[in-house]
Amino acid sequence: MNKIFWLLTVCSLVLFACSGKDKLTIDKIPPIRPILIPHLGDWGDGPVEYNGQTVYLTDENNGIDALPDGNWIRVSWEHFLDTDLDYVKIYRFDEFNPTPVLIDSISSNNEYYSDSRSQLSTHTRFYYFIEVVDNSGNSAISDTVSYCLLSKQIPIAPANGSLANPSNITFEWQKSGEIDKFRILVLDEDRFYLWHRDIPVATEGDFFDTQLPANLLQNYTGDFIYWRIDAFRWDSELEFYIGSESYEQIIYLNRN
Repeated sequence: MNKIFWLLTVCSLVLFACSGKDKLTIDKIPPIRPILIPHLGDWGDGPVEYNGQTVYLTDENNGIDALPDGNWIRVSWEHFLDTDLDYVKIYRFDEFNPTPVLIDSISSNNEYYSDSRSQLSTHTRFYYFIEVVDNSGNSAISDTVSYCLLSKQIPIAPANGSLANPSNITFEWQKSGEIDKFRILVLDEDRFYLWHRDIPVATEGDFFDTQLPANLLQNYTGDFIYWRIDAFRWDSELEFYIGSESYEQIIYLNRN
């Protein structure tokens, strides 16, 4: 019995000593490089091709873009393929401040970031890139995308929250800054596209208006609609339209 006990003890010690020499495998493989989505166009544009697929543009899938709720920019990226990511670092710099600054860190479950902690300057080209970090501390840095905000246009009528006859709606607004064209965008109460009209800025003046087609809402059963004014100007350096989106206005529909 003593011999058996002694043999088991020696074996246990040998196994313990051997196991102490084995080191845990450490993940040193960096994540797949993330890809930011450039500005693909704007809501109301025709479909575009991206990554071999046809994309019908909305505010959610058109890449880096202006936001209507403030002088803010949304940055989007392609879906991450790694399954062990921990968080995402967001970096920003601009043409006047070329040193990148870490502006936020967010969960890797997100597929976009709204740069909305403060009001961004208009007529300034902002650049963004991200760094993804996995659970082992490995990281990878994305490409860089950029966008430039124009001044927001100023809605006048119908006033926000007002009641209007759906067959007789005239949009009025005030121009702000130098732009090439307006886009009046109308959304339903679920924020789906209903209608838009592009208006080139070919005349002098600061005040503009346009009529909603009288029959557009004939079969619409919603109680209200949203409208806003997008503004665009061609940027020859970026080779796309830079722009702004006005604060969204709500119109309640009076069918009596």
